[in-house]
Order: sequence, then structure tokens, then C-alpha cells
Amino acid sequence: MKRPGINELMEQLLELENLSVYGASLRPDGLVVQVNPSRYAMKCGVCEDICAGYDRRPERRWRHLALEHTPIWLSYAPRRVKCASHGVRVQRVPWAAHASRVTSELEQMTRWLSRSLGRPAISRMLGISGYSVGTLLRRDVVLLPDRKRIEERYLIGADALSHRLHPRHLAMVKEQLETWVHDEAREVPRTVEVPRRMAFA
Repeated sequence: MKRPGINELMEQLLELENLSVYGASLRPDGLVVQVNPSRYAMKCGVCEDICAGYDRRPERRWRHLALEHTPIWLSYAPRRVKCASHGVRVQRVPWAAHASRVTSELEQMTRWLSRSLGRPAISRMLGISGYSVGTLLRRDVVLLPDRKRIEERYLIGADALSHRLHPRHLAMVKEQLETWVHDEAREVPRTVEVPRRMAFA
């Protein structure tokens, strides 16, 4: 039986659709994964119409969910396409929204966590700045993550918060594996819809 190579293992780890991995390297700022869109037609980043290729831009990176305390970056040199409606635009990539420098999964997780946690706690959990959290939350349309994808996550790094400084936030993180959260500000338990398992930095 043939064992999967490192690229196949990274694809299984990322579990992102229409994406193939052709390399990975550990750098000072995190794990950088070289990716390509697989079986994905070149589309305008604005209207998503299929277009002819124009040229290729320099390599850029998108921030993804972290693996424990190690940030993951997706690296790709996107092509530009010539759209009949919008002119020359950067192609649409399957793992991120147009003009975004984070993956859709990180953006969706940010919005999902904002239903229960404040901006400082989200910033620490996901390993992004508070300014970035605010920018993501101000986006007009953010699709909520697929419920099945959330349930397959698991909790790691809960000790990143200080119980003395953030007792309510730490309680929320700790109780993600159960079915209710105690709101210390109101001193009453309240029911929330939480997944059985989650993953974040």
C-alpha cells in the first residue's frame, strides 16, 4: 500500500475544496503551504464570470486557521484575467473571498466566534490582530461555516487566555465541549448553540 506523501498529507490536513498542494516549508512566521487551484476555471474576482487569462501576479499569501500555535499561510501566485465587464482583474481563488488576505474558513470562524466572544478573545484565539478582527467583522457578507466542518474541529490552546483577566471568556472557551456557558456578568447560565469540537490557535 502506497503511503501518502507530504503534499497529500497537507491536502488532507487543510481539507479545502478545489485546492492542490505542491510544497510546504516551516518559516519564522509560520507554516507556508504552496497551493494551486485544482480543476477550477479562471474566473473574474468580481463577478466570477469565466474569462481568458491575462498575466500572472507575484506570489501572495492568505492567512489560514492555525495548527496549535503555528500560523498556516496559503501561498499562490494568482493570475489576472480579462473580464468583459470589469476589465483586467485578479482571478477568483476557491479558498478566499475577492480582495481578502485571509481564507474563507478563517473569516467564517471569526464571524462565528463573535456571536459569543469579544474582539480581544477572538484575536488571541485566532492569532490575528484586533484590527484584523474588526475588519473581518465589518465585511458586508460573510457565509457562516458549514456545521459539519465546525463539528469536526477540536479545542486546542485554551490556556492562551488569563482566567484572572478574562474569566468570562475563559469559561466560554472551556465550556465549548459541553452544552452551556455561564455568563458571569449576569450570574445566570444561558443556553448557546456550540459545537462539540472546535479548532483555533
